[in-house]
Amino acid sequence: MPLPVNDTAPVERRLLRDVVYSRLYDGILDGTLEPGETLLDEKLTAWLGVSRTPIREALMKLADIGLVEMAPNRYTRVAPIDLKAIDEAIYTTGLLHEHAARTIVPTLDNAAVTRMDKAHKEARKAAKARDLPALGRAFNDFFFELERAGQNDVLISVSEGLSPQLLRYISVWHTPFGIDDVPAALAGILAAAKDRDGAQASALVRELYAGTLKQFLDDYRRRDSDIAQSPVF
Repeated sequence: MPLPVNDTAPVERRLLRDVVYSRLYDGILDGTLEPGETLLDEKLTAWLGVSRTPIREALMKLADIGLVEMAPNRYTRVAPIDLKAIDEAIYTTGLLHEHAARTIVPTLDNAAVTRMDKAHKEARKAAKARDLPALGRAFNDFFFELERAGQNDVLISVSEGLSPQLLRYISVWHTPFGIDDVPAALAGILAAAKDRDGAQASALVRELYAGTLKQFLDDYRRRDSDIAQSPVF
């Protein structure tokens, strides 16, 4: 017999492991779970109020993107901050966003620009509140909206894969950049997007990332020889 048809609107459901993943992901990026902290199943089940299975599934997914380290029968822990990984993520993300601005901005539709505008407003709000995790999410959302408009699945996948390291950089450091400068930079890129000026948007992205990378290198990076000997801390 055919399956019965429910006459009510479908309710969005999320798998429990996805809910747990989101909670742990946010906890790592906002510092609730600190770099190097051991993640014990019994403590996580008490905190999240779920069984061990969705927690293990979420932890394995987090390990795949470099936020958790797992060594069988030894430890499961929040991945330490890896300076090389952050350095490489910032450099590579900047190149990807610059490419996206140059190639996608000229063909943006109004809906995509509106979504970018919303992300910019969230960034401005987070900067005013000095909320670094929220600022990082808004910053990511701004560029994700741009890249999704280009419908380049490879570009989107690589950018999303790099985002955890970029977000850790924004969340962990006390003064990684001039916080108030970020919404201003996004405002300039947004203005270029509204004009469909890909060359100007691309130049502004390059300028934004050049300054961030330089300050990161100047203020926080150890000598190459030190990093080669001990790449994480």
